[in-house]
Amino acid sequence: MLQPRGDRKVLCAGLICLDILSVVDHYPVEDTDNRIERQIWQKGGNCANSAAVVAQLGEQTAYFGTLATGRAADMVLDEMREFGVDVDQVVMHDGYASPSSTIIINTSTGTRTIIHADNNLPELTLSDFHKLDLDQYKWIHFEGRNMTEVAKMVDAVQEYNRSRSMEDRVIISGECEKAKYHPEHFISTVDVMFVAKEYAQHHGFPTAQAAVEGFHRRVKKGATVVCAWGELGADAMGPDGVHHHADAFSPDQVVDTLGAGDTFNGAIIAAMCRSLPLEEVLKFGCKVAGRKCGQFGYRGLTIGE
Repeated sequence: MLQPRGDRKVLCAGLICLDILSVVDHYPVEDTDNRIERQIWQKGGNCANSAAVVAQLGEQTAYFGTLATGRAADMVLDEMREFGVDVDQVVMHDGYASPSSTIIINTSTGTRTIIHADNNLPELTLSDFHKLDLDQYKWIHFEGRNMTEVAKMVDAVQEYNRSRSMEDRVIISGECEKAKYHPEHFISTVDVMFVAKEYAQHHGFPTAQAAVEGFHRRVKKGATVVCAWGELGADAMGPDGVHHHADAFSPDQVVDTLGAGDTFNGAIIAAMCRSLPLEEVLKFGCKVAGRKCGQFGYRGLTIGE
């Protein structure tokens, strides 16, 4: 298993946005007038969510992404700080609007429907990344989007690692969620590859076990592959090639599945930073993700192994 140094931070690089959740008891019929049960404004974005979870689970955590100056950015950055996440390296742009997502949460089915506006905000570049001091970080998690630039960032971390001792190297993880972003660069470069169900199915894998076994044959030597499969739990395979499975932990009532995958990824990273056995890492990730599904938002997710 990986042995990340405990005195440095976990950095999550990817999307942050404003999420506006509308909670309803049924999905609205088109061209009708409906009242909602409640509305929630909160920070969103895969990596921003994962960073908030990692920080809650006891790791020093930083977030790296882009935002547009204005009230929306102030709101989401304040929330990130409340979670204990360092946001000092966020790249701010004038003359744009920050990304936002409108989300319909259907309490009768537990589904969430997302309508996202990226507002053409510039994404992270290699030039932005070069401004970071990599000596601060023990783990960098990349969201699989904007891959032209992200691939260059991953290569930059690999170059950094080549001049460092094993204990001082930065662990690299990458999330493969949407095939349209072509995150294939992660397959041969990262130490931990998170494979989403959507991405696995795109590549013809019908189960999480098939996905981790299939991708494990393609990743670099010593890498770990992790795949969550919703209510069917999650599977993983580490450097030793042994397959592990953990059942899902379902809450008494499914309240909000938004960000369950982001929560799972964050919990896995935090557990691996503790150098737990992979079987326990997987179980812990499913527990934290299950707890998230039983509540709105990302607060109060700290649990024991």
